[in-house]
Amino acid sequence: MRFCPFVNLFLGLILLFFIDLFYTIWYNLNMKNAWVVLPFLCFPLFFTVLAACGNNAMNKEYDKIKASGLTGDDLRAALTEFELNNMDHFSSKVDLGGYYMITGNPERALDYLLRAEKLVSKAPRSAETRKNTVIMYGSIARIYLLQGEFTKAMDYAEKAVLADDETGKQYRFLQAHILTAQEKQDEALALFYELYQTQRDIMSPDDIQAFMYLLAKTGNYSDCAIMVDLYFEKGAFFQGLGLFASGAYEAVGQANKAIIAAFLDYEYHIGYSAGNDSDFLRNLDNLERQLNFRGILPETEATLRLIRSLYDNSELAMELRPNAFFGEDYAILKKKILANTMSVAEFGQYLQLERYFTRFPVYYWNVWKAALEYAPNALAAFAPALEKIIRLDANGPYAQLAWTELTKLMGYQ
Repeated sequence: MRFCPFVNLFLGLILLFFIDLFYTIWYNLNMKNAWVVLPFLCFPLFFTVLAACGNNAMNKEYDKIKASGLTGDDLRAALTEFELNNMDHFSSKVDLGGYYMITGNPERALDYLLRAEKLVSKAPRSAETRKNTVIMYGSIARIYLLQGEFTKAMDYAEKAVLADDETGKQYRFLQAHILTAQEKQDEALALFYELYQTQRDIMSPDDIQAFMYLLAKTGNYSDCAIMVDLYFEKGAFFQGLGLFASGAYEAVGQANKAIIAAFLDYEYHIGYSAGNDSDFLRNLDNLERQLNFRGILPETEATLRLIRSLYDNSELAMELRPNAFFGEDYAILKKKILANTMSVAEFGQYLQLERYFTRFPVYYWNVWKAALEYAPNALAAFAPALEKIIRLDANGPYAQLAWTELTKLMGYQ
């Protein structure tokens, strides 16, 4: 038999009542015949101890499941069975809610999380409970935000913030997202600015992305360009990011970065579907004409020549510059790979750029091409680059090339 913490408290109060009663009788009877009340004292004590043991056993059983090494559907099945057999267990409902959030079933997640909410007051007072309470309220807020229930979302985000001084503060960013979704731009901007100043270290890529889009929407391009730089450092590339970044950079007069950002967007695109170099170069010409109205700088002209040389195979020698935009380093090093003019040291520099290009099949294909030229006796060490291409898009334009190279590497061709 298992009891929830509320029952434990209730039984504890009963115990105190009987202790007081026992003392009163003992005193009034001058300690005579006091033994008759001992059973009344023992029964609540027995149930209190039994409840505590039951809860301890239940938590140990749950910890054992979480430490079992189970994953995916096997873990979900084990957690579900445990939750069904322990309907008053708080953490299992929060964990199941998290599982369904991750697997794209917010409705099922919300069901578990709302059931968990009913048990908050009964859950053991511990650091784990505080952590799970914050996660529970924050997850409910995110689901309501997805559903367009903005008032409910804000209420639960506030609960998450208040649930724990340390871990709850991250959900102030969620409040800024909610204000943005409500088109309360002034309030959202004020909160994002405050959080950027005070909690920049815990700002997630999603937070940065929302902030930079809001800044662009409200015409704050100088700050938007700063946020774009920060996103490149902390977030993963996605389709359209390069064009957005190009517009932000162009708006603040950073022509070189605008050109490179547009190029990166095209590089990302051709990793997943067939590209059209002619269309890209025409767009590049249009960008150049726009820049010419303001007077184009020699270094900008050099960047344009660099990008064009990647498609027309013209000869061009450009060297890396200290503290240059990472995209410029990428373009220069790619040119060296294509022209077979890269040094071993520069190959190492290209490999160090991976953190910016984890979603670029073309980046990993360039790694392989460079390995063929500069590390022909150690190709097995670069096989993961081919595997990453396939994982990114098994049906993409570089996937079949990667399979062919892997087959050769294994000695089947």
